Amino acid sequence: MNLSEILTIIALSLNAVALCIIAYQTFLNRKSLILANQSIDEDRKTRQIEMLPRAHYVFDIQYHLKRWREEIDKSVEDIERARKKKDIKIMKRLSNKPIQSPKGLIRKSFYEKAPVWLSEIYLSGAQYYYDFHAPMRSLWSEKENKPLWELAPGLIDRGRENAKHITNLLSYIDQIVPDSYAQTPASIKDSDFLTD
Repeated sequence: MNLSEILTIIALSLNAVALCIIAYQTFLNRKSLILANQSIDEDRKTRQIEMLPRAHYVFDIQYHLKRWREEIDKSVEDIERARKKKDIKIMKRLSNKPIQSPKGLIRKSFYEKAPVWLSEIYLSGAQYYYDFHAPMRSLWSEKENKPLWELAPGLIDRGRENAKHITNLLSYIDQIVPDSYAQTPASIKDSDFLTD
């Protein structure tokens, strides 16, 4: 065996050892990554449980957000129908339908007592709801006693966009609140489970 063959065997042996070390490091890194992911998941679950509000706040806010979204969707359908059929009666009715002020959409005591993150979602939903409703008054010109058809397409787009945002707010609540918590039976009052 000559020197070049010996050096080749030594180089191959060193490469094999280096590959084994790299494979072992990769194995350890992968194991470390799995443990880190598990730790992050456990930490997230712990934070979610700590953030869970009393159920009535979640359910009440979900109810309002869903109702607002449904009202927006229904109004968008009505505007589209009125526009296609050139139905003046529907346009007149829609222009009288919107709320005049955002005041009263959210009860102040409820907003202040609910967890901050949930209160902010509630307020955002109310803003999207009002942002769609406020301009509906402009669908009818009282001076000229006629519908303003040119405003309908923009209002339809706004309604679809705002309904989508409310859906995103609802999905955020669903991500934070575990389904098993949201589905807790409510046939018995909470106070019935407590003792002095």
